Amino acid sequence: MPIRRHRDWVFRCAGSAKRWRVSARNVKRFRIATIRRSSAIKRRVRGGANAFKMVAVAALWLLIGRVLPDLLWRALPDVILDSLSLPAYSMVCQVVTTLVGLGAARLAFTHMGEALGAKMPSGWDLALAAMLAPAVFVAASFLAIKIAEPSLVAELAREGAGASRRNAGAFGRAVTEAPLLVTLVWAAVLAAVAEELAFRGALFGAIQQSALALFARNEALSERSGAKIVAGCLAVVLTAAAFGAMHADMKGSVGIVRVASATCLGLACGSVRLVTSGIFASTMLHCGYNCVSLGIGRGLFRGDSEPLISVVPNRLLTLAALGAFLAIAISVARRASRSEV
Repeated sequence: MPIRRHRDWVFRCAGSAKRWRVSARNVKRFRIATIRRSSAIKRRVRGGANAFKMVAVAALWLLIGRVLPDLLWRALPDVILDSLSLPAYSMVCQVVTTLVGLGAARLAFTHMGEALGAKMPSGWDLALAAMLAPAVFVAASFLAIKIAEPSLVAELAREGAGASRRNAGAFGRAVTEAPLLVTLVWAAVLAAVAEELAFRGALFGAIQQSALALFARNEALSERSGAKIVAGCLAVVLTAAAFGAMHADMKGSVGIVRVASATCLGLACGSVRLVTSGIFASTMLHCGYNCVSLGIGRGLFRGDSEPLISVVPNRLLTLAALGAFLAIAISVARRASRSEV
């Protein structure tokens, strides 16, 4: 009997020890799961807060850019307004809008550059963006003219050949008649920097972070690697639509061409922003696009031969084809060298 009781006692102790080990493992697993869950909740809250701040900065930035020209026009004395040309007044508005937007982003984020996508790309990315600028201009112009063609034909029949020039207004005259250096700084460089910071910086980040914050509420979506790509593609499309809408400032067929071409440019710059994860390469593409547009307005690509594609000069078409060929060749060579390493 004593031996049997001792054996039963030993078995009970062994069972208790086993249950204790199982219980200890369950407690450890529970603690790990709790830590992971709390970390996920913190990431969601932090992502939602960053998305909200990014939306607020983008909304303020775009609102200032929309209302500032009218406000300054009413607030500044006539003496100052009379002394400013359209390019000079536009540059003042661009600089003030950009400074206000950057100031808001600096107040909202500790790392302002990271929030706006100010990630330094490689020199090759900048070079490829510059090479692709003429091709992007040709493609955007061809699509825009095709979209506006019915309106353009009706406008020519109704108002004559000078309708497009009249609808372009003071902006069109300033682009073609202002000093070349002033036009380069105003319409090519400063406009590209200001618009890329606002659209591919603030607005792109706001849409992308908002989409990621919404995806984070669904664990099945947040755990997929494609969630970031979907959010980025959504940001590309919506920023391009907003960018095109911002350029709806002219009447007639020239206004349709302007909106359509700006939307195509927005899609191209947004795609570059998504691929490079920064705004420098998209700014280079935008600047190159504006330079080509300025060259068209100044007649730098004009030739005697009949255009092969719509109204695109053959010299520009040759430059676009050469730039696209070099960009593709360099990209293929870089990818091949990386695969060998």
